[in-house]
Amino acid sequence: MKDYIIKICGLTDKKQAVLIGEMGATHIGMIHFEKSPRHIPVEKIAEISGAVNGLAKSVAVVVNPDIKTVEALFRYVDIIQFHGDENTDFVSLFPKERVIKAFRIKEERDIEKMESFMDRGYIILIDAYSENAYGGTGKQINPELAKKIADIYPKTVLSGGLSPDNVLKLLEYVKPYGVDASSKLEIKPGIKDLKKVEKFIKAVREFYESDN
Repeated sequence: MKDYIIKICGLTDKKQAVLIGEMGATHIGMIHFEKSPRHIPVEKIAEISGAVNGLAKSVAVVVNPDIKTVEALFRYVDIIQFHGDENTDFVSLFPKERVIKAFRIKEERDIEKMESFMDRGYIILIDAYSENAYGGTGKQINPELAKKIADIYPKTVLSGGLSPDNVLKLLEYVKPYGVDASSKLEIKPGIKDLKKVEKFIKAVREFYESDN
C-alpha cells in the first residue's frame, strides 16, 4: 500500500470522526486553539481520539502552545500539528515522527522559514496565508507555489480551500505527499457534510492508489 495522508480536520463530533475514519481518512484532526470556531477541550480530544483509534491517526492542531499543553495532548493523540510560529528548538523537544509542522505561505521567500524543518525531516503542511486566522479559512494556496514546495520537499501536505470539486486537479498538478481539508467540507464550523467528505476521500484515494 502506498504511503500518503488524507487528513480531515476540525472534527468536533465523535460519531462523525468514526464515520470519516471508516470512509478511509488516514488522519482525523481536532483543533485545540481557543480563537478557532472549531476549538474543543483536551477532554473532548481524548474522547474522539479513543473512538478513532485503529481507524485513523488522531491529530491535535495547536497554535503557539506551551509545553504543558503539548504534553497533555500527547497522552491522547498520535500526532501534534504545530500551526503557529513555533521554531525548530521548540518543536524538536517532541518526537519527530509524531509531529506535523504547518506553514502559512504567501510568497516564495516564505520557503526559507521551512528549511530548518525540511533539513530535519519533519512532515510539512502548507496552508494559505491569512492575516486574520491561522487556518480553516477556506482560502486556497497559490498552486504554482505549492508545486514548487512539493517538488523541493517530498513530505509536503497540501491544505487550504480543498474540496471534492478541486482536489483532483490540484493533486495532479502539485503531487503532494498528502492533503488536509476542513472548511470546504462543512455544514457549519466543526460539523461536516458527510457526503462531501466521502466524495473527497474517494477522489483522493483513487489518485494515490493509481499509478501517479
